[in-house]
Amino acid sequence: MGKSNRNTDRRQAAEALRKQQAAEARRRKIVFGVAIGAAVVLIGGLLAWGIWMNSKPEYEVNEPAAQVTDTYGVQIGDGPVQVDLYIDYMCPACNQFESAYAEQIQSWVDDGSVTVNYHPLAILDRLSAGTEYSSRSAAAAVCAADVGEQQFLDYTLALYANQPAENTSGLTDAELIAIGRDDVGLDADWQSCVEDEQYRGWVQEGNASATGDQGVTGTPTAKVNGEVVENSAFADEVQAAINAG
Repeated sequence: MGKSNRNTDRRQAAEALRKQQAAEARRRKIVFGVAIGAAVVLIGGLLAWGIWMNSKPEYEVNEPAAQVTDTYGVQIGDGPVQVDLYIDYMCPACNQFESAYAEQIQSWVDDGSVTVNYHPLAILDRLSAGTEYSSRSAAAAVCAADVGEQQFLDYTLALYANQPAENTSGLTDAELIAIGRDDVGLDADWQSCVEDEQYRGWVQEGNASATGDQGVTGTPTAKVNGEVVENSAFADEVQAAINAG
């Protein structure tokens, strides 16, 4: 598929996601800030999450076949401007961020302006009724990255289009797989990666790194060339970095 077709598909998917979110907001009477304000998970929540994480089972840490960074980011693109995005697939504000910027991110990647490092976190495992939805969805997304960069982007968008509410059990593994197979066209090898929990340990390590050494205190967090930027100013900051280069 050519770049123009991918842009069109992702633009249409982003528009559909925005419409779905607007309808959901009306139904649930939840107002998300247009400027995508402060991240929803703050330090206090992270402390509770950290205590809970200590009791979780340890998974084998398998290095993804996809291109990744030494800070546990899935690398998308190869442009000179470095963008790091710390996300949680159960985080409503992350969903809003993706809806607002998916089309622009795709454009920057396609024209070679940026490298986007997605860090799929699992801070909200504690809000999925014991099913560890954030970890499971993050690991499934890393499996998609093994298939290809575009597949990771498309699966990320599909996960947000089907995002469960906080304090629910989230989607089952079967539902995560159905989204990948039916909506994104991922194959049997990807499905096996998800079923085998291939990257659960890698996601755990990424959580520890992000909330420890990398100083991430909430999601979504965006960095441009290593500096945290306000979510509402994300596009402007990235474009300024591109222009400066």
